[in-house]
Amino acid sequence: MKYPLKFILWILPGLGILLGYAYAYLFFHGLLETWHFVGKPDENIVRILGIREARKLLVVTETGKIYSFEFGKIFINEFNNYEGEVALPPQPDWEKEEHDTVDPDHRLEYYGADFLTLPPRFRVEQLFDWAYVYKVEGKGEVKFALAADGNLWMWNHQIAGLTGLVFYFYPVMGFLAGLAVVLIVIGVNWLKGKNRFNQQEIR
Repeated sequence: MKYPLKFILWILPGLGILLGYAYAYLFFHGLLETWHFVGKPDENIVRILGIREARKLLVVTETGKIYSFEFGKIFINEFNNYEGEVALPPQPDWEKEEHDTVDPDHRLEYYGADFLTLPPRFRVEQLFDWAYVYKVEGKGEVKFALAADGNLWMWNHQIAGLTGLVFYFYPVMGFLAGLAVVLIVIGVNWLKGKNRFNQQEIR
């Protein structure tokens, strides 16, 4: 086995650890999440008003009409924070509203790393975001972006209390994957050497 190949093989487990940690970082901080298209009611949206009943987003259209749609199972807990789970339905059901009343601000002061969002591929006219408690000890964040064409987009990421274990799990998996490659290459070279030795004995 040539020296450069040996060097590459021996750094593979360490490289696997680094790649595993990098993937865990991207996953934990939400960098693997993408923006999802929500659309609009019958008219273009011109402004996001806010949240009502903890789970409805209210918007205003170009003719002044107010619409809402539900985006998850969210409620206000005993600590006056939003709690629950966000889930965008396949086909948002827009409802016409009679008034523009929204919930007071329930900003969540929570420990842990802030989530990171890749910039959308469209021009953003307005951005609305807030965090919520997810599964008691976890954290979630949802963002709504109003595009210049009057359509609404949504981004969401949520992690449970034990999600931080990915920083141990993925590096270990990366190490094992790198080690497996090393053992396979060593095994293949050993078999080649053994076959070559047997052929020489036959001659």
